[in-house]
Amino acid sequence: EDIPLPGDHNLENVLAACAISFFSGIDPVMIGQGIRNFRGVPHRLEYVREVDGVSYINDSKATNPQSTIKAIQAYSENLILIMGGYDKKSSYEELISSFGRKVKEIILLGKTAKDIEAEARKQGFTNITIVKDMPDAVKVAYEKAKKGDTVLLSPACASWDMYDNFEQ
Repeated sequence: EDIPLPGDHNLENVLAACAISFFSGIDPVMIGQGIRNFRGVPHRLEYVREVDGVSYINDSKATNPQSTIKAIQAYSENLILIMGGYDKKSSYEELISSFGRKVKEIILLGKTAKDIEAEARKQGFTNITIVKDMPDAVKVAYEKAKKGDTVLLSPACASWDMYDNFEQ
C-alpha cells in the first residue's frame, strides 16, 4: 500500500530499485520515503483526473502491444481503451486476448484502427468505435463512460501518423 503506482510491473520495478538502493548503502527510511513520494513519470499510467466518477489515465508512452497489455493488467475492470496510431506491423492477437472482462469498449484511431478492429472482431470483441482523431476519441470515451469506469489512453502504437511525438 506504500507504492502509489498501479500494476505488478511497477511493483517489480520498485522492488528492484529498493534492492539496488539498499545494497548501495542508502538508509531504508529514505528508500521508504522515496517510494511513498514517487508519483510516476509523465505519459506512463499517469493519472490525469476524475470527471463525474470516471478516472482518466494517460499511458501514451505505451507504443507497442506489450506495453498496453501491462496497462490493462494494472487495472481491475471497466476499462474504456483508446488505442491506435502508426502502423509498425505489430500483431494485436495477444493484446485483444488480454482484454478478458476488463475492457468493455475500445475506441480506435489512426492507421491501425481497421487492423485492430479486425483482430478484435475475429476474437468476438464487438464494442468498438472508430474515430478520426484524439479530440473525437476523448469525446466518445466521455459519452460512453459511466461512474466507476476508467478511460485509458494506451495506444499500443506509435503516434507518428498523427503527432510529432508521444508528448504532443
